[in-house]
Amino acid sequence: MGPSVSKDFHRENFVSKFDLRDISERLTRSRDTEAVVFEFLGYLQAMRPDWRASLAFYEVSRDALVNVYEREGHRLKRRDLTVPIDQLPPRLVRKFFHPSAFFNRTDRRSLLANLFHASPSYEPDLTEAAQLRHLTPVANWQSCVCMPLADQDDVLALLVIATEKKAAFGSKMVGEMIPVKSLAALALAQHLYRTARPAGITHERQTRAAAAEFQERIRQLSVQGEELREDNQLKARKLETLTGQIEQLDKNSGQYRQELERVKGTLFALEEQSAAATQHLSDAYSQLTATQQRLSATQHTVEFLKEVFRVLSEEHDQEDFARTMVSWFCEHFGIERCSLMRLDRAGETLEISAQRGIDVAVAAKVKVRIGQGIAGWVAHNRKPLFVRVREDAECVSPTGQDAYNSDSFISVPLVHNNQLAGVLNLSNRADGEPFEDLDFDRALLAGSLLAMMLIGREQTRRAAAWS
Repeated sequence: MGPSVSKDFHRENFVSKFDLRDISERLTRSRDTEAVVFEFLGYLQAMRPDWRASLAFYEVSRDALVNVYEREGHRLKRRDLTVPIDQLPPRLVRKFFHPSAFFNRTDRRSLLANLFHASPSYEPDLTEAAQLRHLTPVANWQSCVCMPLADQDDVLALLVIATEKKAAFGSKMVGEMIPVKSLAALALAQHLYRTARPAGITHERQTRAAAAEFQERIRQLSVQGEELREDNQLKARKLETLTGQIEQLDKNSGQYRQELERVKGTLFALEEQSAAATQHLSDAYSQLTATQQRLSATQHTVEFLKEVFRVLSEEHDQEDFARTMVSWFCEHFGIERCSLMRLDRAGETLEISAQRGIDVAVAAKVKVRIGQGIAGWVAHNRKPLFVRVREDAECVSPTGQDAYNSDSFISVPLVHNNQLAGVLNLSNRADGEPFEDLDFDRALLAGSLLAMMLIGREQTRRAAAWS
């Protein structure tokens, strides 16, 4: 294994779909804000020829998107326009700009604001194309994704990527773009803070310190790689010199031949050690990424519990709260269908009290007896049902009323103090992917809290009636 093979091995282990070191170096060399935008948009469109990207800066004082940039070949095109935030799709506004719009309140921040704000991207429907026409770089797009570029809590700009291909932005692709987007946001923040904020602001010093630390790490990795390459080249030159001396002095000298073999063995051993070290570093990076993802998921779950507890601590109309929670489940889990089924007064039949994604006329007629179908089985056994594919649900037989129109779904019993309040059903992920274990855990937590609220209010209502 020579130096070229080692270099190829290094490249295969470190270069993913997006080369973070390459994009970091490009953005760092940019002299101003427009240079950063030029490099960033060009990098995205070069990676996927069918993509077209635009970047619109957010101006807080006017609460609007201004200065929309697009790249055409080697030229950066700028359009000076003003797009008020309230003219964008409402769901996009709730996710990135005005989370409190969920309750249509202007006097306080929404209790579920952090839950919506945690979403990393937004995929608009074709029905929202008219509201995004000033921002999308492709007129007749079939797939589109919007991602905010932010510095901590401050939104700097909105990135819009569109293509004429359908279903082009899966969860895996969006996840791979997040580090690239973060690097661009960091570079933009550095230039914006350098030109628009006083040098003594603590936040700017922290940003510059973080950027300097990141660049120092990149520099150290580059230096180590260069040292390893030069060391291999030096050893190869020494081997060539020794071989030439041995041939010139005495080709038949056994002592020189043994020394040559020893040096060769040492070089091969060093190359193997170098390859092993590279593999260990790659494994460590993969483990770090997995740990960061688990930590992020845990943080989102904790924020989720905080917000739900805060909602439960306030007074809400029971029916309005149920509809609100169903709507939030659809937004937070990225699903198209959710239903909350409650027991009738006789305690024998489940009926839909709140839903989304089901025809209203059909939902009003749905009645499932305890023990029948999927929801009836969950209510009777008081056990949750998590199905990734249809074959996993062999233990129950769906009825014509509660049949799901997707292969993956979650059904959770709402039980508190050994009392059954109903069943919560989640299905039809918008991205077409099956539900994950994290979705199931969050559904169980939400179901327990929702059951606590529903049964607690029912007990309060009964106590008031007896009094």
